[in-house]
Amino acid sequence: MSQSLKVFTTVALKGVLERIAPEFTQATGFTFAPSWGPGGTIAKWMREGRHADVLVVTPDLFDELVQEGHCAAGTGRDIASSVVGVAVKAGAPHPDISTAAAFKAALLAAKSVAYTDPSTGAASGVFFMSLAEKFGIADQMKAKAKLGSGGPVAEFVASGEAELAVQQLCEHKLVGGVDIVGPLPDELNKRTTFTAGVTSRAALPREAAALIALLGAPHVQRIMPEHGLTPV
Repeated sequence: MSQSLKVFTTVALKGVLERIAPEFTQATGFTFAPSWGPGGTIAKWMREGRHADVLVVTPDLFDELVQEGHCAAGTGRDIASSVVGVAVKAGAPHPDISTAAAFKAALLAAKSVAYTDPSTGAASGVFFMSLAEKFGIADQMKAKAKLGSGGPVAEFVASGEAELAVQQLCEHKLVGGVDIVGPLPDELNKRTTFTAGVTSRAALPREAAALIALLGAPHVQRIMPEHGLTPV
């Protein structure tokens, strides 16, 4: 039976990780077991002493965990980036989100909006709430929120529990039964980078480095757009 590498990662990389798993196992003889969570949750796991070999988080959070002694300095590698977009139930009308004013109007018109709970530290959830505050509609959004805890919030749209989902485009792509309306307008959007690195207490540091190298390999970088990601 193959030994298993433990990976703490944002769900943003789920599609890519599932796709490269057979190649990683063929090359190394190891499998990997991901635990999915937003950045704040992953940091909490590390600070509580939970074990992982590889982390995939934002660059700032990775650097913070290096400074705290949880991750190995010099091992971080930027893997991909993503922007935030909107999804609706498959076949539903697509709201106009082409400008800041149009997006604000779409949010106010929706009966319910799904986004990741900002308290988890998830980049898209924190960003969405900052936009809502900028628009002056934070209270309205909280009143009609369907909050995710780190998984794809488009699942609320697919099930009919929410009209709109706002999250990274790569996470919308993980959910069937939804249509991606598109990214937020450039004037609003924020690009989030994802960094992979080795933990300071990795039981399998060589294999951890091999997984990170595979994520950065040219042939894997070329498939990133298929999963809603931009290669770095």
